Amino acid sequence: MKPLPLAANALRRAGGYQMPRLGPWGLRAFTALAPRHLDCELFPGIRATLDLADETQRAAFWLGTRFEHPTGAILSRWTQPADSVFFDIGSNFGLFSFLLLSRHPHLRVYSFEPHPRTFATLRSISTANALGNRHHPVNLALGAEAARLNLHPGTSDSGHSTFGDHPELAGQPLIEVPVLPLPDWLAAQGIEWPASPAWVAKIDVEGFELQVLRGLRPLLERRCFRGLCVEINPFTLGLCQATPNDVRALLLEVGYVPASSFPEAREPQFAACGNEFFVPA
Repeated sequence: MKPLPLAANALRRAGGYQMPRLGPWGLRAFTALAPRHLDCELFPGIRATLDLADETQRAAFWLGTRFEHPTGAILSRWTQPADSVFFDIGSNFGLFSFLLLSRHPHLRVYSFEPHPRTFATLRSISTANALGNRHHPVNLALGAEAARLNLHPGTSDSGHSTFGDHPELAGQPLIEVPVLPLPDWLAAQGIEWPASPAWVAKIDVEGFELQVLRGLRPLLERRCFRGLCVEINPFTLGLCQATPNDVRALLLEVGYVPASSFPEAREPQFAACGNEFFVPA
């Protein structure tokens, strides 16, 4: 490995698996000098080769544990108990999946990513780290009903891939992908529902969150989840004909309320991370 990547990896490890706060200029300078593909220890015990031309992977390398803070800290707290299972819905290359797998040796993780190329990255990282039965990458989108839908793939940012008509992605070739409600997929895999809240889910699907939650409704009514992290972005929700109030109203209807007891809820970054957090009432 060349000196710049070696130094960057050393800085990340010393800083708790995040780069120092050098601002946008520091990130731009590093990206200009670094190789496009960079091997790193993403989190303790998890190695990954990231594509710095992809905005999500570049941000993940640079921000590390700060990525969408305080999401990682809250998910980690929810998944500490030994009965925890984590569903990373819209996982991209698996940042939060691998963060939690690094921290919790007992944890079982299912990472759902429909984009074939992004999924290939997710699966290659999982395989390279020999995560075995702890990690299950799934090349599938979750939704309200079984279907095949056209995915608008992100160009410079794989994290922009969406089922909505994103104006910046107009004219890009579409990718047809399978969609299933999570209960249908669980039944096909022979996975039983927990008798009490034990599962945790992060849902970040670029505007398709309402459809995912509609598919999860039977699980939510049974209180299968001890915590839900949901991206609520008015712009991307609008691309899929939904609003933030639609998402919040559905969650309230099935008995999930905003989580407000975290110390992080008092931090300025809490509202700025783009995610909202819900627990059974």
